[in-house]
Amino acid sequence: MSTTVTETKNVRKLSAVKIYENNNNLNNNNNNNNGSLKEHVFPKRPVVDITFKNLRFTVSKYHGFKKVNKEILHGISGEFKAGQLTAIMGPSGAGKSTLLNILAGLTLTGSSGKILVNGQERKSACIEQFLKLSCYIQQDDALRPKLTVTEAMMIASHLKLGFKVSTQEKKDQIFELLEMLGLENHCNTLCACLSGGQKKRLSVALELITNPPILFLDEPTTGLDSSSCSQCVSLLANLAKQGRTVVATIHTPSALLFEKFDSLYALAKGHCIYRGSISRLVPHLASLGLPCPAYHNPADFLMEVAIGEYGADTVTLAKAASAKCTPNNNEEEVVTSQFGLKMQVLTNTSRSHQSAADLEEYKACLPAPAPLWAQAYYLYNRHLTILRRKSKPLLLRLVCHCIIALIFGYLYHGVGDDADKVLGNMVFIYGSNLFLVYTGQMAVLLAFPLELEILKREHFNRWYSLGPYIISNLGIEIPFQILCSFCYLGPSYLMTSQPLELFRFCYFILLGTMSSLVAQSTGFLFGATLPVTIAVFLGPVLMVLFSVFGFAIRFNDIPAFFLPIHYFSFIRATFQSLVFSLYGYGRDLLPCSAVYCHFRNPMTFLTEMEFVHIDVWSEVAYVVMLLCCVHLVTALVVWRRLNKR
Repeated sequence: MSTTVTETKNVRKLSAVKIYENNNNLNNNNNNNNGSLKEHVFPKRPVVDITFKNLRFTVSKYHGFKKVNKEILHGISGEFKAGQLTAIMGPSGAGKSTLLNILAGLTLTGSSGKILVNGQERKSACIEQFLKLSCYIQQDDALRPKLTVTEAMMIASHLKLGFKVSTQEKKDQIFELLEMLGLENHCNTLCACLSGGQKKRLSVALELITNPPILFLDEPTTGLDSSSCSQCVSLLANLAKQGRTVVATIHTPSALLFEKFDSLYALAKGHCIYRGSISRLVPHLASLGLPCPAYHNPADFLMEVAIGEYGADTVTLAKAASAKCTPNNNEEEVVTSQFGLKMQVLTNTSRSHQSAADLEEYKACLPAPAPLWAQAYYLYNRHLTILRRKSKPLLLRLVCHCIIALIFGYLYHGVGDDADKVLGNMVFIYGSNLFLVYTGQMAVLLAFPLELEILKREHFNRWYSLGPYIISNLGIEIPFQILCSFCYLGPSYLMTSQPLELFRFCYFILLGTMSSLVAQSTGFLFGATLPVTIAVFLGPVLMVLFSVFGFAIRFNDIPAFFLPIHYFSFIRATFQSLVFSLYGYGRDLLPCSAVYCHFRNPMTFLTEMEFVHIDVWSEVAYVVMLLCCVHLVTALVVWRRLNKR
């Protein structure tokens, strides 16, 4: 037993020597070896070790009216070192993703314990500083399918590196990254056309632009074939050898894949049942009376042990793992290498002091990201590029608006200039308003939730701020919705023989477009707040409610309880203003195609409809205010979702 402990200490010492030598080599070569990024673009990458102690995570659930707390992680501890590729393994529900989310900073609420970065405790208030050092590549590859590999990399480079790095330096860096990751032959390939393994490598490349010292990956091999899995893990191993801290969750890899990892952190039911090197796993289990059968994959055997197939108790395994992994290496030691040279080993304490200074220097020297206005510009250009390549849905929206305009124009032909058809004209106005409301809302109600998934990844990894993203998105959606509205309102206005007066035509276009834009803003709000299945139901239902109080019931007939809905309804505001803009402002007597026309005088119609005292500009101001408020609330909701930890 003493021989085993001695061997383990020697292995640990030599590992520390290897890391020390590797990092010195990296520093001496300006971080250029093996595809590392150039020092004139980036500061010297520091060594970053992550330690966590007594980490717990609790979630609260309600059973009826009773609140029940459930602990997912039970006071686990461990350390992930620079220069090592660490695998977090365990059966489903063991807490792998939960642990990774906490370490990456994605989840804070419900967690307790200490997380140390190079020996310094990571405070919740300083999480923003930690996010600048790390990147989190989640399981789903949230890529822009209509961008090429080079375009995706170039936009990410512009956003992350700002103006202090020249465009040529960015291009050189991108080429180095793509060459290092085996994507140099796919520079002009659309992301949608990449294989699963290539998408995963591109996801890694996008985050390596800022050369972070810490990489977190959630199940990077999921959905990949054996060859792609091997390439992916080999890539991660190479990145770790360059001095990075690379941590990945993984499901039962093959024996060959398993050997590519340097260290293992195994979980079962929220307990750590093993932490250490891959090579020591089988001897460790054997010492607990759990010998791995010959020719059996150690990773499979570990999973079988974790789920209790061999009768092993999880708590017992956790205690054994804790006892095995508490070495006292806070002293500086000198060991003799295989060449007979004496070398100083960097122990935990000395490494922490040296790395802390490097870490502060690294953070101070990082290239500043693009300013907010530049972020909005680059994101706007990205949206434009994507829209040009998926133009069919946009053309369909335009064509549909034109076709409906022709149909409505045919059905309500001549109603705008005939006193006998005033009520028919009012139905046309109401139908037009409702059509623009539903088309404006539904177009973004379904699309925005899909956009949110990519936004979460990019914003969490600090590509850009939320404000520029919203501005760039609205800069695309609002003008296009205005164009769609005009494609309907212009032809339908002329075909229904509305008065050929410029100011009335402008009012008609303005009010119809504003109604459409407010509806679009509610689509953004519902899409950002609710699940898609609920949003597609609740959004239209709410529009129906607003339309009832804008058309189907007179003001004097509305119960007092529902009056707030009447005043709040933007459909009511735009509909009444549309009617007044066509029949108010001293319009002359209308031609009558029948023997008697009760509404030949437009004021008679407005009086009976109770629209005489409508102030169009007050209603326009209200609709504009409502539009701004809804977009502001949407921004706050999205910000809350993105920053909820």
